[in-house]
Amino acid sequence: MALLAIIVAGMGVGLWRIWGGRGWGASTSSLVGAAKGFNVLLITLDTTRADCLSCYGHPVVRTPHMDALAKEGVRFTQCTTAAPITLPSHSSIMTATYPFVHRARNNGRYLADEGNVTLAEMLRPAGYATGAEVGAYVLAAIWGLNQGFDSYRSEKMGGGERREPERPAEEQSVPADDVCDRALEWLGQHGSQRFFLWVHFFDPHMPWTPPERFARQYTDPKLGGYYGEIAFVDEQVGRLLGELGRMGLAERTLVVLTADHGEGLNQHRELTHTYFVYDSTMRVPLMMRCPGRIPADRVVEAQVRTADIAPTVLALLGLPAKADAQGASLLPLVEDRTKDPELGAYGESVSAHEAFGYARLWTYRAGGWKYIHAPTPELYDLGGDPGEENNLADRYPQRVKALRERLEAVIAAGLALGARADRAEQLDAAAVSKLAALGYAGGYVPAESRDELELFHESAGPDPKEHTDQYAQYMEARAWAGAQQPEKAAALLKRLAAAEPDAPEFHALLAEQLRLLGQWQDAAAEYAVLLELQPDSGLAHYQMGKVLGELGRSEESVRYLRRAVEVMPEFPDAHAYLALGLLQSGRRDEAEGHFRRALELDPGNENACLERSGLLQRAGRSVEALEVLREGLRHRPASVGIANNLAWFLATAADAGLRDGAEAVRLAEEVRGRMGREDAGVLDTLAAAYAAAGRFDEAVQTAQRGLELARSAGDAPLAEQIAARLTSYESGKAYGEESGTANERR
Repeated sequence: MALLAIIVAGMGVGLWRIWGGRGWGASTSSLVGAAKGFNVLLITLDTTRADCLSCYGHPVVRTPHMDALAKEGVRFTQCTTAAPITLPSHSSIMTATYPFVHRARNNGRYLADEGNVTLAEMLRPAGYATGAEVGAYVLAAIWGLNQGFDSYRSEKMGGGERREPERPAEEQSVPADDVCDRALEWLGQHGSQRFFLWVHFFDPHMPWTPPERFARQYTDPKLGGYYGEIAFVDEQVGRLLGELGRMGLAERTLVVLTADHGEGLNQHRELTHTYFVYDSTMRVPLMMRCPGRIPADRVVEAQVRTADIAPTVLALLGLPAKADAQGASLLPLVEDRTKDPELGAYGESVSAHEAFGYARLWTYRAGGWKYIHAPTPELYDLGGDPGEENNLADRYPQRVKALRERLEAVIAAGLALGARADRAEQLDAAAVSKLAALGYAGGYVPAESRDELELFHESAGPDPKEHTDQYAQYMEARAWAGAQQPEKAAALLKRLAAAEPDAPEFHALLAEQLRLLGQWQDAAAEYAVLLELQPDSGLAHYQMGKVLGELGRSEESVRYLRRAVEVMPEFPDAHAYLALGLLQSGRRDEAEGHFRRALELDPGNENACLERSGLLQRAGRSVEALEVLREGLRHRPASVGIANNLAWFLATAADAGLRDGAEAVRLAEEVRGRMGREDAGVLDTLAAAYAAAGRFDEAVQTAQRGLELARSAGDAPLAEQIAARLTSYESGKAYGEESGTANERR
């Protein structure tokens, strides 16, 4: 607190100005407790710029349901987020603290600290049923925002409008209509109770693939998809609010709608978000409706922050304030829009630093001015230059100094709350893949343990705004990677990695593309560079071990995978691949131990499931092998590999008591249907299943087609095996009936 006292004394301003408005007039507002006992519905829109809603003046996008919500309550025109990225921003909304306090600094490698107290944790003891319906993996429970929620759902479900073709990003997100369906289901179950429901719509995030009816309405070649996604979400907001009214709950429910961040849309050469802290990604919509309590048709133009949402909700409900809140109750502003508490808005981005080694960015927005703390400082007059095109830092050095001191004071005040250590999550390959599909890097950067003020004063690394060309090329490479065109992605990334050899994400993504191309030697070389940059990265050790295994360098592979297991002992894939390497090296008992550990951590781990089942079959432990496959499919029902192997086992087991032809046919037909294309191996399994069920004509026809495919693909060993089995089927015998040994499928 000593540093804070010095700063405050030196500036000659009240503590509330440094703290960001905490305590500003809230206790004297007549609205405090006005909504005591009301329900709370919090709606967050992902990646939604304020200026892309019609109620904020957009000339093209039509958002009638959000417009009506704003008209029935209060709309804030100058609300900013704490970070231009999903998890940190939502964590600030839920905790009323800034990222350097709640510790979720970035997507994909940080967890919101367990020491945080969330809005849900404040409301549940007050008798609220708490539920969250979340639209993307990046906010899954694993990242820590489930604290205080009785139910918290983020997984993909069936239904919805956009299913064909499946795209990787959509596999990690839930369409808005699905989210709305789930929210309505939750309301149906809990609407008779006092409730707090958080509903998160992810759709405006890239890639933009609105339903056809919205795609037809918004045909701009560059932004039509984005506009259509926003309109689609507006429709679902209307469904949700309409049902709230039909259930008779609207008059007793406080509704808050905001966004986590905006979207660059190529302003400042930023197509998406996370990289910069300009208003294109930091300014967001905020509106609140509370019938009979919040005045209707009110517009507030004063600066506010998303960190103010939780304090405002608590004050309106008449509940105790959060002791550590850096946000403030906005009720005095709601009551009298002419007041301006001069709330300063803090913002940050660490993404460019963690991915590329560029400088961290901090920003402070107050009084119509915005300061960006970067190696080359930036100052903008937002009233005259809302696009932040004219940097006035050299013209107004005293204003830069004052805003920098206020920003530093906010950091000092936050640290005085009690420093927390970074709580980093060691990601497995599946998690990294899911985040990459959504456009986020993650998993490679070690946690930063230095004091935030030390980092602020150091401001190390190249200025991100001097590397916009590289960032634009990187995003293009990510797009090619997401489109499953690794050749084009690798070509770009090779140039980037050569130009900036110290940027870890260039090497990480390039290595992955080279691996997909089967260029194992080159991939190993890139992982070696990555490990020089980040020698403690368990994930990089894991990836290197996998590549060396493909190269047949088993002992080296085992060495790297052992290190991966040391660093990430709870990572099932590391155990599974280590076991594979040990098996190739003849260390069967040790391999079995790691397969077993992988399945303890993740019973549906495909590699461990298939390999352990095979080991058990070869050891004559068929009952255990069957149980491993059944348990794996129970935990991973979408796994084609496990389902295919289970079907094969049930069709060909040497022990007739374990054979089940009908079940084998059911599984094998499901696998064929899910594949979406003909596959020789899958048809081989289906033929064996038909034969086991006594359906020999179908077995013969299916095996013949499988044989054709195997021969056309040049897979001579599989073709030879199918031909031998075909002879059995033609003679009316199921494969394995007389073998007396396990017919393992690997």
